[in-house]
Amino acid sequence: MDEALFSQVNRLQVEGGTLEYGVTGKPHAPALLLLHGIRNTKLLFAPILPALAERYRVIAVDIRGHGNSVSHGSFSFEQIVTDLIQLLEKEQLEQVTVVAASFSAVPAQMLAIREPKRVASLVLLDGGYYSLGEVPGFNREKVVERLSTTRFSSVEEAERQFAERYGTRVMPEGWMRDELLKREDGSYGYRLPGEAFSAYFQEYSIHSQPELFQQLTCPVLLLLADDSLLSKEEQQFHRQAVATYQRIVKQAKVKMIPEAQHLLMVTHPKETVNEIHDFLSK
Repeated sequence: MDEALFSQVNRLQVEGGTLEYGVTGKPHAPALLLLHGIRNTKLLFAPILPALAERYRVIAVDIRGHGNSVSHGSFSFEQIVTDLIQLLEKEQLEQVTVVAASFSAVPAQMLAIREPKRVASLVLLDGGYYSLGEVPGFNREKVVERLSTTRFSSVEEAERQFAERYGTRVMPEGWMRDELLKREDGSYGYRLPGEAFSAYFQEYSIHSQPELFQQLTCPVLLLLADDSLLSKEEQQFHRQAVATYQRIVKQAKVKMIPEAQHLLMVTHPKETVNEIHDFLSK
């Protein structure tokens, strides 16, 4: 699976264990660092990796707690940033565009602030412009409990449910294998530990947006899912959050992909790639 998508899969020693990441694309082209959403792995980007690899050097990471990366120890956005700085140093990346999905858009912005010379620009895929704790109807404890106890009869069943939810079959067979862990009773649950779910959702719920946003200096593309698919209350919340983000991050460009769901790279891979190309070519 990894071999089909990446020219090489590397490991890096970080606090508590190793960080795994895949590399593909043109070795001397501008670099993209891809950060997946919660409970996923680097394979979440499978639908857009081949197209991105035609123009860029692409590095996709299993964020700590996920996939084949360290599964215990410190789970925090600061620790993610520290891991990523070590990765940039190992790969000798002087400049990179960070493409971050969902929750990872917050540590991506933190990385851009910590390493302003290294992070040339940010592409935030439907995340990072709001505090999760303010989203209408979101209850962190209930969500953590639900995800920590979710079980599937097989990897195939998990992939079938994912394809049904997102209305697409673009993901390669077996892609969720690194996302899941076989339990003693033979069922499969998410590999991400319960304490990591709790810690990451906690940080995404309480991070100080104005303080974070005001420090950003690099160009930003905020690429959004179609908010008409949300409830009226959620739609209003997200539109206000986008307006606030644009007011503070004046260099941000905001685009919405019609009919796209939260995981844009899955439901609308071609449109996602086109928007990234357009943003980076200007």
